[in-house]
Amino acid sequence: MKHHDPFRTTPTDSTEDFGPRFRGGPFALFIALFGAFSAGGIGMILWNEGYRLAAGTIALLLGGVALWACWMVIMRLRDRTPRRSSHAVLADVLGFEILCTCRDVAATTFLVPDNLQPGARTTLLIFVENYASRRRVAHLDIGPHQALGLGERQYVSLELAAGQAAVFSLPLTFTANASPGEHDLPMTLQVERPNGTGLRLRASHRHLHDIWKMHFAVPFTLVPQTGAAPDAVRSMGEPRFIGLASLSGAAPTRDQLGKLLQENLAPTVG
Repeated sequence: MKHHDPFRTTPTDSTEDFGPRFRGGPFALFIALFGAFSAGGIGMILWNEGYRLAAGTIALLLGGVALWACWMVIMRLRDRTPRRSSHAVLADVLGFEILCTCRDVAATTFLVPDNLQPGARTTLLIFVENYASRRRVAHLDIGPHQALGLGERQYVSLELAAGQAAVFSLPLTFTANASPGEHDLPMTLQVERPNGTGLRLRASHRHLHDIWKMHFAVPFTLVPQTGAAPDAVRSMGEPRFIGLASLSGAAPTRDQLGKLLQENLAPTVG
């Protein structure tokens, strides 16, 4: 995937990263114990069988992994940063059904409106929320889809501060000759952790399964053309990235989101 300079929200989120760079939870403890016992057991067996070079190599490799995992656990135990809570905007405030996260980033997306005739305008809304205590960069691979004027994939990067929730809006126009019927816009989400893993924030739906890549199929319906067809296809407008909640601010606000939805619930043709 091509990485572009990431969009930053309006208003800018001033929240700084906090907590240890590495999570160092139960899985790291398991790796430390497993690596230590495996290094000793496998090394001893191979040594007794006369494979001393192999024994030393395996013991060194597994022992190194065990020490690295042990160091992560120690850093986690030494961290005294007060735990903070996520606003859980997507699930609790906006009521979206969030089934999993992508490297601690929850996301959902849809078109507003999503039932129009060819030539009409619409907006792709992508809601994202960082459930971690450190910055994330969400990389989006959108399209292609000829009916939406996306002849090639669109690559978008969104920067999220610790605990930040935001919405990205991308204006689109259905082509005048698009075929009526049910369609899906493909989209893929991958997340970068430039400043380390960090901790999972409280009240951020810990039970969610965390994956490395997330795929979406954004549905929309095109109805048959009525009236005169537009003279020309309107080019895409300017995308926007609007902050919805910040750990540095007060309670989440729906004002900016409400304005954005009002702007797009009355689309024009042409």
